[in-house]
Amino acid sequence: MGYIARMIPRHLKTELQTQLTEYPIVTVLGPRQAGKTTLARAVLPDYTYVSLENPDTRELATEDPGPF
Repeated sequence: MGYIARMIPRHLKTELQTQLTEYPIVTVLGPRQAGKTTLARAVLPDYTYVSLENPDTRELATEDPGPF
């Protein structure tokens, strides 16, 4: 049998959607591997995501934040 990845239903999905209608910027905080990115991608599937864990990407964001 193959592995099927499914997101655990998140109670915060509705809250995140509400906050996004009220504020131009919303921060999702939590420990590593808690599902923050999965939640954001579920709520905002058409957005482009960039990981700042890559040192080159992080440096570009720090040195020239305009494009971000």
